[in-house]
Amino acid sequence: MAAISMPDFYMPWPARLNPHLETARAHSLLWVRETGMLEPVWDEERFAAMDFALFAAWTHPDASPDELCLMSDWYVWGWYVDDYFPQAYTEAEQLGAAKQYLFRLLDFMPTDGTATGLTPENPLERGLADLWARTVPGKSEPWLRRYVAVVQDMAEEALRELFNLARGGDRVLDPIEYLELRRSVGGILWSAQLLEHALGLELPERLLDGRPLGLLNAAFADSQGLQNDIISYRIDLAEGKVNNGVTVVEHFQGCDTGRAVGIVNDLVTDRLQQFEHTAATELPGAFEELLLTPGERADVLRYVQGLKDWMAGNLEWALRPGGRYLPTDSGSGPAAPSFLGPTGLGTAAARLGLGREALGLRVRSYLNAPRQTREQLELPEFYMPWEARTHGELETARAHNKDFVRRTGILDTPGLGIWDEALVESGDFALCCAMAHPDVPLEQLDLLNDWYTWGFIQDDYFLEVYKRPRDLPGAKAYVDRLSLFVPVHPFAVMPPPTNPSEQGLAELWQRTAPAVSDELRVKLAQSTVVHLRTCLWEVFNAVQNRTPELIDYLAMRRDSIASGVCADLLNHVSGVAVPETVLASRPMRRVVTAMGDWAGWFNDVVSYRMEIEYEDDMNNGVHALRRFTGGDLPETVTAVNDLLTARLREFEHLTDTELPALYDELGLGADDRDATADYIGQLQDWMSGFHAWHLRTGRYTDFPVRTTLPARLLRGPSAPPPVPSVLLPAPSGLGTAAARPGVST
Repeated sequence: MAAISMPDFYMPWPARLNPHLETARAHSLLWVRETGMLEPVWDEERFAAMDFALFAAWTHPDASPDELCLMSDWYVWGWYVDDYFPQAYTEAEQLGAAKQYLFRLLDFMPTDGTATGLTPENPLERGLADLWARTVPGKSEPWLRRYVAVVQDMAEEALRELFNLARGGDRVLDPIEYLELRRSVGGILWSAQLLEHALGLELPERLLDGRPLGLLNAAFADSQGLQNDIISYRIDLAEGKVNNGVTVVEHFQGCDTGRAVGIVNDLVTDRLQQFEHTAATELPGAFEELLLTPGERADVLRYVQGLKDWMAGNLEWALRPGGRYLPTDSGSGPAAPSFLGPTGLGTAAARLGLGREALGLRVRSYLNAPRQTREQLELPEFYMPWEARTHGELETARAHNKDFVRRTGILDTPGLGIWDEALVESGDFALCCAMAHPDVPLEQLDLLNDWYTWGFIQDDYFLEVYKRPRDLPGAKAYVDRLSLFVPVHPFAVMPPPTNPSEQGLAELWQRTAPAVSDELRVKLAQSTVVHLRTCLWEVFNAVQNRTPELIDYLAMRRDSIASGVCADLLNHVSGVAVPETVLASRPMRRVVTAMGDWAGWFNDVVSYRMEIEYEDDMNNGVHALRRFTGGDLPETVTAVNDLLTARLREFEHLTDTELPALYDELGLGADDRDATADYIGQLQDWMSGFHAWHLRTGRYTDFPVRTTLPARLLRGPSAPPPVPSVLLPAPSGLGTAAARPGVST
């Protein structure tokens, strides 16, 4: 089989080799013989060629001899799992046995210091029992629980891969679904946690759930997984595997292998540049905000350097001819193989990010001049398999909605002019809710209607007061204070509202919190705060004039569209009792994720002209994809529409295939199955109504067309006030009565 042409991989950090390599090699061979971890997967010749000790030596250049041997053994164990399971479990009837096998492994990893009492019965169990005994000493119970959770996540995603393979194996995932799978199943996040052990540190717990560290780990995992997909493509193709990033792009784009490799490599570069950007711009702020001690900061910086060492060493090991992925170099001598790219004076620029592709991606991120001219955008034909219906109490909901808008005070914002009566009529927010929830009781319809309207109010208020002026300190104070209006305790005392956003949220929480369970109240409060904090990310991008990196935008868009808030509210008003085991399952979580992805990117297409031409906002999926590809607007919109279709197809696949398999596994009765089907139907209603409202509302069409730079964009947070509106050119023509400052969902 002919090898693909390898691209120039971007790698800005040098690789270093641990001096204790030979010690690790000798130990590694002895260890696999003792545990029996060769047959039936490998023989000694193949094992020596893959040289996992060399991998550990490249990725942990400063580890002590004992620690290097431990890292090497963990990697051997992980790759043995990766190679063994696709051979041992190939039929649908074997999935139960595979699950039992995998989850028995977790029993060999107690986190409380107790003995397991289990006798290892196979090489994987013998290896794990030995590894765990060598890993536990000196580590805290929270760290051990985190480690086990990562291993469990790997096991569950491995089972999903087996599920797809057992049902034919020819279903190619869409790019978003594949990225989610790849991040977990490749063992790279597991390697990041092993790195903490190798460095002799534990990351501060209060940093673990924050964006900077999560983004560093995600960028690390994505870049290394996708890079591996390019290097291992030849082997995966020979083995008939479709879970490979190059194959996914070939299928989704309908392009040849060379083009797919180029796209995947650009994603690798983009993720590595995001890693650099996050470490330089977001991590220092987190240090200050969380008041990390000097020792904690030093540990985090050591960890970041360890990730860099790991990535540089991984590339060196993976590109080694005759190793795990690439054929033996047929030439004689140590000459560099052709797939390493150009050699000679000046060619280091490619890996350092000075090559045309890598430099182009970085530069395009900051080319965000306010739009001077209009671009024609023709909406494509969107795939929507469900018929939209409208609630019978629409007119009653409209009247109620107007009263709520008045109570928030958004119509009375002196000097801002954010909303007026014409805008409320044009937006028709009650129609959005009536189409998204056509069957709920009127009281619930009014509550949902007000929640959705508050989301639009908050978005528009934030845009005018903080995002346009690029006022990041003010935005942070605003979000921190607004979070006080969603207390977990239902009768907590809130501060007095001082603006329309606070007034609206205070009323909503007083109406919602007492009516929901304690668990749902906590979830809804958390979802609301997570949504609000995406506003800070948007201002942070605006301050830098930086278009978000594509995969980072994908993750943040789920929160900025408030998909978590919508899902929690739907759970409250659905009127059906879906078993908690179903709601918490991975298939159902992916259903909600697919819905959120579709909603966010669909909104980005419909609102593109308003956001780009009027709001001068770079936080838009069409814009982010266009920045990545360098393509024109029509072809970018076509690509986004293909992604929307793929997300809805994934929703259908999950509800038609994976959820029924889950019901069988859980032994659900008819009532529980009917309740879950009802809930899925309400999710479908939500999407069909959201789709229909976007194509009917004037929110995204009745806006003035800017031909000059907005006054608010020219002033900073401490600059003089804007020019009075009477001195600015006013829009004219049909529909301009509804003109108002920028809006985005």
